[in-house]
Amino acid sequence: MHQTTVRFGADLWEALEDECMRLGVSVAQYLREAALTRLTYAAGKRGDDDFEDALLLSTGGGRETRRTESGRDSAQVVPAARTARDAQERAWREGSDAAALAAQGRLARRRARELRERAERSRGR
Repeated sequence: MHQTTVRFGADLWEALEDECMRLGVSVAQYLREAALTRLTYAAGKRGDDDFEDALLLSTGGGRETRRTESGRDSAQVVPAARTARDAQERAWREGSDAAALAAQGRLARRRARELRERAERSRGR
């Protein structure tokens, strides 16, 4: 997992927070999904071979397109249970990642508060 810093103007940040609150997701999750959507779109415009698979699976289409040895595309039905299981596993992984990041943020804020309090006490002595 990689992390980065992204800077937003106040108006855009407020709009992001409002939309995420409506959807019930974190800004980080919203941005991850936006990045995935943009990458899928770009792959489709380029005509990447795996685009159809990614699109169908991400939209719950229930079909996979596979390239046969002769170079022809062959659509195969994917059992709904498998598609649902894959989606559940992905949601669990991403939820677990989000929970870990939230816990890390809480710990960092608590540690920063403790350090500020210690610094204030030592200045007051």
